[in-house]
Amino acid sequence: MKIVIIGAGLGGVATAYALTRAGHEVELYEQADELRKGGYGVILWPNATGILDHLGLDHTGFGHRLDRVDITSETGRTLVRVELDRIASTFGAPNKVVRRSELVEALVDELPDGVLHLGARATDLKEPADGYGPVTVTFDDGRTAEGDLLIGADGYRSSVRRHLFGPSPVKHTGWATWHGTTRLPIELTSSRRVQTMAGETGLCVMHPLGEDLLYWAFETPYTDGDAVPPAAPDAPAPAPGEQPSAVANLRSRFAGFASPLPELLDSITDNDVHLFPHILHEVPKRWGRGPVTLLGDAVHAVPPRTGMGANQALEDAWVISRALAGPGTPTERLRRYERIRHRRIKLLYHYAAATGKQGQSVPGLFTKAKDGANFTGFQRFQIKAFSTFLHAAGR
Repeated sequence: MKIVIIGAGLGGVATAYALTRAGHEVELYEQADELRKGGYGVILWPNATGILDHLGLDHTGFGHRLDRVDITSETGRTLVRVELDRIASTFGAPNKVVRRSELVEALVDELPDGVLHLGARATDLKEPADGYGPVTVTFDDGRTAEGDLLIGADGYRSSVRRHLFGPSPVKHTGWATWHGTTRLPIELTSSRRVQTMAGETGLCVMHPLGEDLLYWAFETPYTDGDAVPPAAPDAPAPAPGEQPSAVANLRSRFAGFASPLPELLDSITDNDVHLFPHILHEVPKRWGRGPVTLLGDAVHAVPPRTGMGANQALEDAWVISRALAGPGTPTERLRRYERIRHRRIKLLYHYAAATGKQGQSVPGLFTKAKDGANFTGFQRFQIKAFSTFLHAAGR
């Protein structure tokens, strides 16, 4: 079949890779003039690394093995520990931290010539009137693309989703991640563990990427339009004419946190800090029509603290490639993909919503937790939810 994909993020690129390997003719369009080059780290759990193995992508040459996750209080006291090497052993696939750009580039390198088209913003989409026949996309430079099927993998502001269901307001959770990657030669950076430090003012997740590189992500309350993270409530206001500083606000907000946060905050500049508002898409009952469907953040954007965005994009790519190899008309195969994914994505949505409420909306939770009071229930919840989702994802 001829398949057109809109959006060359991880989900779109992985789907193009899977479908070309399955023998389909694929055209992949991206509105940006180049692929995103950010070195941001993502965790690949066994469901994702197992899928890469199944799809035939050799990932042994990149990424950093991950054996443990520690959640600590702001004083450094361990609250939750998950031994990931045991999970990897159970499913026969490793846990890894990789740079998103490195994974995307590895997939793109395996695409046949002529599949990827950059600088192409979709402006119009025409479906066949009877649900059968080609679907046509028009781009802002006048180009058109025609395919038997169209996959919208164009992110949480998806134009394909808007075409299918009309305007869909972006729903912010009230939190955001301020993140970046820094070369920082400390013990954590050379380890095989992820550390999350949580306190009443926010939390910070740190992933080692190898070669002394550390991916870091501070989570704070957020109001749509914020250009910098909020400072500590008692921090002095900037002097008249002084520009607010992202790093200065993070330093005030996370003052008093134990090592390695002071070392990290001393090593970064305002230019290193990038914003990712937390979005939580409510999962629709249907996310396709006729020869058109959605994939990745276009249909199931979740906050990054779930650690599952990249993994679920790879699951989408794997499932849709298998569904399109099955019986039925092309549109029936798309509906099969959507039905298969709906249950899993609903599980992800409920996990994301629950962890958001437990970890972000309970005043004083982590302050109490660091002293040992009122933590048992939260600890049980985190371990049960995290383990349940990993085991479900590994199947």
